[in-house]
Amino acid sequence: MYTPLPFAPFAPAFRVALPFGLVVGVHLPPGPDPVAHPILARLHPDERAYARTLGGFRQVQFVGGRLALGDLLGELGMRRAAILPNVHGAPELAPGFVASISHKQNLAVALVARGTGVGVGVDIEDTDRHRPGVAARVLRAEELAFVERLPTDRQWVDTAVRFSVKESVYKALHPFLLRYIGFGEVAVWPEPDGNDRIEPFLRPLEGPFRFEARHIWLGSRVLSMVRVRPATAP
Repeated sequence: MYTPLPFAPFAPAFRVALPFGLVVGVHLPPGPDPVAHPILARLHPDERAYARTLGGFRQVQFVGGRLALGDLLGELGMRRAAILPNVHGAPELAPGFVASISHKQNLAVALVARGTGVGVGVDIEDTDRHRPGVAARVLRAEELAFVERLPTDRQWVDTAVRFSVKESVYKALHPFLLRYIGFGEVAVWPEPDGNDRIEPFLRPLEGPFRFEARHIWLGSRVLSMVRVRPATAP
């Protein structure tokens, strides 16, 4: 599905084209040291100025995410402009483009697509370390009942996939709802082929929406992507 690239801080880690858009990963350094000037120089001047207001891992993650976005937008033929966070913290792109970013320790991931009236979300999660208590916190009762019927060695991985897809759903829905969306407001039903089914439980008069969800594997990490449109959209 993807070709991993050698590790170097702030260098591409992988690149993959999917029906939802283009996805690229950028290696992040392991520590929170200030980002070196030659790396900052690769950003738009306004992004560089914003990055200098951040410290520690926040600066590292911001720079990695913007390098990933800049790489993708160039491929899509968009003139490079500053991509700063909007009031909700999401990347603000020019009309006609949508994007989402996720970070996990030594990796930043960006998803970019063309489109209007559409929301996208991307998330990446580790599955090699079991996190007790996550299932009860993020799964609806019917999801939890399904997971608990699985063999013990599959329960955490299935939970992590659902958790990741939910995070992507929330990012994709946020531009439409502009509010916090709880874990119980969608159920995720993963499919073996990676094309996952989303069952929404939103507030009255919200939607309806059409969801497309997919997850792929990057070693022991799950990468999820979601695209959302109003059900009335063409």
